[in-house]
Amino acid sequence: PPPTQPPQVWRAFHTNYNQGLSVNGFVGFVSLAGGMVGSLWRVKEGNYELPKRLLEASGAAVLAEKVVSVTKTPEGKFTVKTDSSGNEYDAVVIATPLHNSGIILDTPTPTKRPFQRTVATFVEGTLRDLVPGSSNPSDILTTASPSQPFFSSIGFKGRSESGERIYKVFTKEPMSDTQIEELFVSVRDVKVVDWYAYPHYNTSLPLPDFELDKGLYHLNAIEHAASAIEMSCIGGRNVANLVWTYLTGATGPNPEGICRDGKVEL
Repeated sequence: PPPTQPPQVWRAFHTNYNQGLSVNGFVGFVSLAGGMVGSLWRVKEGNYELPKRLLEASGAAVLAEKVVSVTKTPEGKFTVKTDSSGNEYDAVVIATPLHNSGIILDTPTPTKRPFQRTVATFVEGTLRDLVPGSSNPSDILTTASPSQPFFSSIGFKGRSESGERIYKVFTKEPMSDTQIEELFVSVRDVKVVDWYAYPHYNTSLPLPDFELDKGLYHLNAIEHAASAIEMSCIGGRNVANLVWTYLTGATGPNPEGICRDGKVEL
């Protein structure tokens, strides 16, 4: 890496966002906060409990349908069509990345930006000795240098009911059986989570707006500043205030709460 970037900084970027030094400065700060500064925390029952409990607290009706399009009516409302119905709303919030949503919009949208593919492979088994001259640490981190291994990081996650160790291996592509054998002496079970987890960051790209049109908002725009569950919380609050301001004509954020008396559907 460049001399101004110590290897541990590069490893933090590579581990947290599966990318090199092309990320913007704020993403860099988030990477360091997530691996080198302070402590990390999680929800005891699983981080998914946060959106689950927020949904329950909102009292919103959940429609288990796939959104096909969002179009604005001449009266300034929005028609949301799904694969099985259609409804009209005063305001709409899109809370999913636009690059692969398949949602058709009749308003100009930001240029679709690539997302970083990240493959998490959970292996129950025995890890080989991968660190020359010493035993394996609980976390093995790499940089994005071409001379580095094919994985971004390996972390010890705990033990299974049978007592076997469980490891999480981050890669940019699914691992072959041969690659798994390179890392593990024995394998009892393998589970793979393959997804486009966060934007592929580039310092030359401007940050997109939350507001796609008056009354139409994109919560995930904040991911292009940095992607994390905490960032999604900040983005959600910002968009909620924008919706409240739009619906009420107010000039500042809502101090009392959002949509206390209105109909809300998700």
